[in-house]
Amino acid sequence: MAYYAHSVSGRPEGEWEPLARHLAEVEDGARSRGRRFGAEALAALAGRIHDLGKYGPDFQARLRDPTKHADHSTAGAVWAFEYLPPTWGRLLAHVVAGHHAGLKDDLLRPEGRIETKSTLLAPAERAAQADGLALPQGVSGPAGMGYLKGEFGFQMAFLTRMIFSCLIDADRTAAAAFDTRSGGVQEVDHPSIAMLQTALDAWMARRAVAPSRLNTLRDDVLRAATARAAEPQGVFTLTVPTGGGKTLTSLAFALAHARAHGLDRVVVVIPFTSIIEQTAKVYREALGALGGAVLEHHSAFEMEKEGTWAEQRVGPDRLRLAMERWDSPIVVTTAVQFFESLFSDRPSRCRKLHSLARSIVVVDEAQTMPLPLLRPCVAALKELARNYGSSVVLCTATQPALAAPAPDKAGFPGGFKAPRELAPDVPALFAALRRVTVRDIGTQDDAALAARIAASPQALCIVNQRAHARALFQAICALPGARHLSTCMHSVHRARVLAKIRADLREGRPCRVISTSLIEAGVDVDFPIVLRASAGLDQIAQAAGRCNREFKRSLEASEVLVFTAAEYRVIKSLTAHAETGAEMLRLHTDDPFAPPAIRAFFDLLYWKKGKSELDRGGVLEMCAGKAGDMNFPFESIAAAMRFIDDVMVPVIVAQEEARVGEVDRLIRDLRFAKGVGGIARELGRYTVGIPRTVRTEMITQGVAEAIRPKEFGDQFVVLHNLDLYKPETGLDWDDITFRKAEAMVLV
Repeated sequence: MAYYAHSVSGRPEGEWEPLARHLAEVEDGARSRGRRFGAEALAALAGRIHDLGKYGPDFQARLRDPTKHADHSTAGAVWAFEYLPPTWGRLLAHVVAGHHAGLKDDLLRPEGRIETKSTLLAPAERAAQADGLALPQGVSGPAGMGYLKGEFGFQMAFLTRMIFSCLIDADRTAAAAFDTRSGGVQEVDHPSIAMLQTALDAWMARRAVAPSRLNTLRDDVLRAATARAAEPQGVFTLTVPTGGGKTLTSLAFALAHARAHGLDRVVVVIPFTSIIEQTAKVYREALGALGGAVLEHHSAFEMEKEGTWAEQRVGPDRLRLAMERWDSPIVVTTAVQFFESLFSDRPSRCRKLHSLARSIVVVDEAQTMPLPLLRPCVAALKELARNYGSSVVLCTATQPALAAPAPDKAGFPGGFKAPRELAPDVPALFAALRRVTVRDIGTQDDAALAARIAASPQALCIVNQRAHARALFQAICALPGARHLSTCMHSVHRARVLAKIRADLREGRPCRVISTSLIEAGVDVDFPIVLRASAGLDQIAQAAGRCNREFKRSLEASEVLVFTAAEYRVIKSLTAHAETGAEMLRLHTDDPFAPPAIRAFFDLLYWKKGKSELDRGGVLEMCAGKAGDMNFPFESIAAAMRFIDDVMVPVIVAQEEARVGEVDRLIRDLRFAKGVGGIARELGRYTVGIPRTVRTEMITQGVAEAIRPKEFGDQFVVLHNLDLYKPETGLDWDDITFRKAEAMVLV
């Protein structure tokens, strides 16, 4: 009897894919991926047995009658569980059972899938043996992997996801190669790391940079960092004040380090979607003709949500495939995407994880890793550096105190062991780049803030809440140069406003800006005065980076005024940050942004939170508690690692000025296109995040429309009532039935 892995609709069985061939291809593919971190034997065996259940009569019948049901994932998992050594057998049982439905909780308990469905194994095993499939009685674990007492459970759960990644990518790649309807997977020949480093070096050598004190310091930092690129792999820090050239220095070091150690790629992890595009743009400009090697992985839409359009994985959508695989030599992604993927239970999200082995990971603005998830995030970075041949760079002006305790000093429990600093003489660097005077001006109501802003022709005021930004803008909107920035505005709108702000500042025109904290994230503006609502010392330091950025004024003429908002309390999740920040401002009056003050801030903040609050979901405990039986609760771990509890969902706003008609064209294309990854990326620039309940009500009321809901669910929702989108402040969803008076006039 012939056994098949995939059928071809309407074609004779002779054109179907033989199961033995598919298993061999997936085995080879998984082996090559696992080899990158010494786990080729485990990964290869996962590939060999993943579709063992397809030898069963139920699955072969299903190929001929799609209406029939067949479970083809369980048989291979049962075989691994029953016949392999316990640790590796249980690990592979998770991997094989979840290769379509995802990694599950309680899989290995008596009431789980494995032990209750062992009857699926016998007929599949007999048929496999008849077809010549060899099933070994043992398997070796990863070569050279170091296990630590107290972290074994975490390491095994991590390894399970990495083997899972090897299998998923190999399986989906093999399936796509067989799918003649799509022409298979079109592989891309990327430039080598050496070519990218050469291109970057050449660009930096020929760029015209005006001689200045600041540019001299930037060059010193760059030379010092790249001079250490050949040092042994591990964890590094790059602690450079705002404006010190971290973006290009970190890339230059990463490429040089990757070249020196034969690493495959550079992964740059950025905290906010709002600055990914500008970072990728800087990289592409520097790399010139090789700029196509930069992959931006960010999307307002859930392109990896299982059971929806993401499952159409063998189609021609190259961008979506690249985002699933991270196969580019330079990947720029969000912290949410990076860390949630490392702890995910979903096949599409886990598919790319093996690509992190033998990579250099640059964590930009490392202090923004969320406190409730900080210990698991640090544990994941440590594990990549310890057992997967990766290096890590923590890059920021406000370096978090994440070094492990040393014999003579306190430290972060489970932190990094002796990370190496890349910047030269950090205290001297911060002293040389000191550019502002900081004062705490106490409690201020909006009237007092508006008066201060009115008294200064150019001023930036940063507040913690979007509602406060909107209210304060209304108080100053009649002043010359008044502008507003918040995430209520889509990114194209924000970029347009920022261009006007920069032009006003450059030409010396009035420029009074009310913004949420998004302007602190790498936005290059230079104000003489910055007002900052109460926040952590790290955020205040980031705000200060928007003041006297180019050293055009004296310290005395460049003020950062910290205030407590009278009408708006600090939100609960930021209370500890603000209180600790205020304490540091009182204790470090001379220079609150110097490294000792920042280190003291984080030490006190972490102490106030305590170990449990730095892993609020209990991720490390869940892993440790299952180290003995390997029955990890993968779904629960993934849920606990969600970065945002109150999830905002996107709505597309077809409102634009600078590029008339683009959104309408993209929406028209979306209604009919087969491959939508590129369209989704472009539309993402015109989205605003709103509460899910509000968006649902918008659809119900006809205020918004879901595009192709049968295929995409509620992924693409277009706002129809554009009266809700204000040209000054963006989307206001307080009253979704609002209409402008002139829109209701009957002509």
